[in-house]
Amino acid sequence: MVDSLTLTVNSRLARWLLFHYSRQQALEELQVWEKPAICSLDEWLRQAWLQSWSDQYILTDLQSRHLWQKIIREDPSINSVNLLHIQGAASHASEAYQLIRKYRLPEDPAGFRNYTKETQTFRKWMSRYQKQLHEWGALDPSELMDAVSKRMKQGHIPLPGEILFHGFDEITPQLRDWLDLLQSKNVKIGFMPFEPSTLIPDQLEDVLLQKQADVQKYEDANEEATQCARWIRSIYQEGKTIGIVVPQLESYRGLLEREFKAELAPASVYPWVETPLPFNISLGTPLSHEPMIHSALLLLSQRSKRIPLITFSTLITSPFLKCREEEIIFRRELDWGLRGKGMTHVYLPQALTTEDKMRGPFLEGLLESIIKWVDETNFDFPSQWAQKISNLLKELEWPAGSGTLSGHQVQALESWKSSLNDLASLDRVLNRINRHQAVSHLTHIVGETLFQPQTHEEPIQVIGLLESAGMEFDHLWIMGCHAETLPPVPRPNPFLPFLTHQKPYQLPHSTAERELAFTEQTLYRLSHSCKHMIFSYPAWQGESEMVPSPLISGLVTKPHAIHNENSSRLGDHPEFSVSLESLHDFNAVPVAQDEITTIRGGTKIIKHQAVCPFQAFAVHRLNSEHKEFPELDMDERARGSLVHNILELFWKKVQTSERLHELYESNSLDQQIRESVAQGLEISKIDIYGQQSFFDLEKERLANLMRDWMELERQRPEFNISKLETKATLNLKGLQLNLFVDRIDESRNGELTIIDYKTGTNQNLKKWFGERIEEPQLPLYSLTLPADALAFAVINKRKSTYLGLSQENVIIPGVDININKKCPDINHWDELKDYWKSRLDRTAEEFLEGILKVDPLNENDTCKLCDQKTLCRRTELLSRFEGEDE
Repeated sequence: MVDSLTLTVNSRLARWLLFHYSRQQALEELQVWEKPAICSLDEWLRQAWLQSWSDQYILTDLQSRHLWQKIIREDPSINSVNLLHIQGAASHASEAYQLIRKYRLPEDPAGFRNYTKETQTFRKWMSRYQKQLHEWGALDPSELMDAVSKRMKQGHIPLPGEILFHGFDEITPQLRDWLDLLQSKNVKIGFMPFEPSTLIPDQLEDVLLQKQADVQKYEDANEEATQCARWIRSIYQEGKTIGIVVPQLESYRGLLEREFKAELAPASVYPWVETPLPFNISLGTPLSHEPMIHSALLLLSQRSKRIPLITFSTLITSPFLKCREEEIIFRRELDWGLRGKGMTHVYLPQALTTEDKMRGPFLEGLLESIIKWVDETNFDFPSQWAQKISNLLKELEWPAGSGTLSGHQVQALESWKSSLNDLASLDRVLNRINRHQAVSHLTHIVGETLFQPQTHEEPIQVIGLLESAGMEFDHLWIMGCHAETLPPVPRPNPFLPFLTHQKPYQLPHSTAERELAFTEQTLYRLSHSCKHMIFSYPAWQGESEMVPSPLISGLVTKPHAIHNENSSRLGDHPEFSVSLESLHDFNAVPVAQDEITTIRGGTKIIKHQAVCPFQAFAVHRLNSEHKEFPELDMDERARGSLVHNILELFWKKVQTSERLHELYESNSLDQQIRESVAQGLEISKIDIYGQQSFFDLEKERLANLMRDWMELERQRPEFNISKLETKATLNLKGLQLNLFVDRIDESRNGELTIIDYKTGTNQNLKKWFGERIEEPQLPLYSLTLPADALAFAVINKRKSTYLGLSQENVIIPGVDININKKCPDINHWDELKDYWKSRLDRTAEEFLEGILKVDPLNENDTCKLCDQKTLCRRTELLSRFEGEDE
């Protein structure tokens, strides 16, 4: 055992002290030096206990929490007690037990029974917890110090000659008993920076006044973080240390990381440059947020062979799972093809065709491994599940996939392995569990594990209020010091009696007085840990106005006393700026002769060219297409297609309006509608797995929709179906278009009406007119097929109607015979067709000539619905120069 030992309140302070010591030795130009005996108190106690060879073992915090959860879950009276969910209740119960040990609280059951149901229930749980510890020969982590004291008294643990306690803001009764034991054994005890004691009134205010501490007010947290980063750059000197203490570090973390990177390490914005950061942020992020870890959990958490399409897509394109370069293109094509089918789920055994398996043997192996995993139905110990998970991921070459790991990923992998070890440590607590339970426990462990990549200690430290204990800086900035943070709001433990335990023993977080006293003690300690001190707070937090903490309100200085306009971020730096030049590019890219035969799109080519030439170029010549993952088994497009199918099936059988009336009069119409709906749903092959009730409701909805529509059809003059779902071709100035017409009706007098089904609500005949015809579908049909009327059959629950134009002798409800009203310059049907042809010919010519300028017909509607915004970048320019949002 060493003669002199330094024990710190936490591990971060131990690393900080070692960093300072090493830097001091380096400044003295030493080549090698002996590492001083510095470690956290908890770490030293565990090492001392292990070296004492005791028969008992110490539970980990994870084992303790899961034991509490097990006890709570098995309590038959749990449903009658108003408690939080099991994990939350277990956390509070564990905290209550630790407080009892650390503060020497009375354990008399009567003191708990005479209070609330929660305290009574906890006392019962506590008895079961202690009984289980006794049966296992185990100790709760909070009992470690008392156990070490006992072994010291027995002479099983050697004592150091001197112990220096560093960074302790409070001495609990348990710690005081141990200190008394050490002193009785002639161990010298010291405290740094000073021994904790109760402050006298105004002591904190006096020291802050002597320190000439500044209190700065900023508009919001964003400005606060930005000004702090610029202040750091302005005062930083080699060999000097800067501390940024943030009471609500979790809320500020992302903002501080972004602003500090931009101002202190501007080159870090380049993703291909690994730029060392000059600062450390003590608070990590959940390990589950790491992409490689998320990928593993996503794979493991699949409950059946039928998985969501978005999950399937993520897994087969994941860079962390086995793949070979020759399969990458195939996997992307497979992913793209599945997105276009409107399906929401994939059934793994049927996901690949025979040809797919030949093109993607490694993908086939990946899917077979996942299928084998979801088929696991055994009940095994957590350690066995940890081994199975490790074997599965190794088989799938996770996490390297087809590449190599970065230093950051290697550390994330080590944290993952540690999480698997934690799962394996739960054998005694959980016993045998199934696959879903094992993955659930692992997911919870990984979600609670904060991942902080290990880096060299930097002179700029961003830390929480408690983590700052014992650290010393040349400059110190404490952020977010508004009244809602300093002091914090009390949150007493719900399982400990308040009047007999929490208030008289002044437990942490129990009362406002306790929180105030501890905060004052912490700020007093911080004031002695630096040469220069700044407080700041945001004036606004969202829509809430903030006021400074009452502990510093008397020190508020004039606004913007510390305000720096000099930005160091690359975007604001002079040498990064480039003189921009506006260039109007009118160069067309004509369609080549060999290209014209490959262009697909039908009437959409003309529509896209009309609404925006660049959109037509991107979609039909560059094949740029955006496919969202379907969120519903039946989205709007699928519902529209289904209505088309049902109407086609219905009219194939009915054929004439006369037959329609006969069915109505014989009360057979409803039966025919239901048969058509059932056949349409069958043809559509809708995935109804586990959704039979929804499927039944959808059948009823479609039947009602068809009934409403047939009521409108019965009001028309006599007609018969001439053609259904017919194909046609049209050549516009050399551009061959393939057309698909929903339906053509013929009246008793031989007039033909071309009908196009629409299930949306945004049809407008104004879009048939103008220099650029926005809705060219029916006008295009009229140029190749004989027609006396053109009509949209608008079929939806809101309003079903016909909408279109016709010659005077064609009468259809909702179809206008007054062409002149729509366009004053046109009086006759033939003139209207000539009007359309001239404009549609011009649009086709522009497409073939390669006119591709970004020229939306209607900036608001066209750009809002366009999925080529990333390519054309028009909305980016609008946002930058006109302040318009995308």
